[in-house]
Amino acid sequence: MKKNNIKLNDGCMKIFKMLNLLYEDKAYYKDVVNIFKDELNEQSTNNLQVILNKYTNTLKVFGVKIKKEGHKFKLENSLCSIGYTVDDLKSISILINTSKDFPDKDISKNINEFVHNLTMRMNSQDRTTLENLANNQDFSFYYSDLRNQIGKCTQICKENHMVSIKYLKNKKEIEKSRCIAKEVIYDSKTAYLQIYDTSQNEKIDIPLPNILSLEETPQKVYQTELTTTVVFKLKNRLAKTYKIKENEYAKGYDEEGNLIVVNKDEPFEKLLSRLMRYSYNCEIITPVTLRNRMKALINDILKQYE
Repeated sequence: MKKNNIKLNDGCMKIFKMLNLLYEDKAYYKDVVNIFKDELNEQSTNNLQVILNKYTNTLKVFGVKIKKEGHKFKLENSLCSIGYTVDDLKSISILINTSKDFPDKDISKNINEFVHNLTMRMNSQDRTTLENLANNQDFSFYYSDLRNQIGKCTQICKENHMVSIKYLKNKKEIEKSRCIAKEVIYDSKTAYLQIYDTSQNEKIDIPLPNILSLEETPQKVYQTELTTTVVFKLKNRLAKTYKIKENEYAKGYDEEGNLIVVNKDEPFEKLLSRLMRYSYNCEIITPVTLRNRMKALINDILKQYE
């Protein structure tokens, strides 16, 4: 009986040691194996995996999930959870998004580690809520000074009418008369009205403080006017290494080995800014209007170096 108790206590101590490494995010494969080295049988090639499975499965029984990434084990959740309010989760969501804008990468890294420790101690419901907040980027509660403007823009988006809008961009007034107000979106910096300019076939995100006027027209919106699909091809090494974005899908490779990518609903200005970084390795196929805009941008840049 005493031998069984000693064996049981020894197993518990090993689990606690492994948990300690996991909580410190230092559960490297070699260190975890070192905990169980006295149980290894040199004559059995699969003995190590059997031992690891035994202890990881024991942790699973208590609801602790572990995954292996490279040469390290990662803790996906905690033994105990802390209750978070909706306001707590919204604050954490703001923290996640603002950390992306910090020029100091060390600060961003520290914040991400802090958030990781918080999420490990969340229950599944709170974690899902946080993910939804981060994905939807709904920060409307944060912009109390824009409350009236947010309400007006949200209502106009629901009306399904064409709108005319005047706004500031780079301190210049821009006026568009044939647009569709799609939705109000948020990030960690400000709130935006996303419009669809039917004359240019593009989405534009306009900061709410920059809007000078916004008026509905009697004309209704038709679904055919909402197409914002862009097709482009990537060449050379980029065709093999490019990572498909969330709003894209690959149509495969052409005869020359170029990757054909279909992009949907990304604002043209953001898309052009990204594609311009790929230089001669990227070519827009359709729409022709965007292809011509990219040509014009490239020519303007070249003129500056003549």
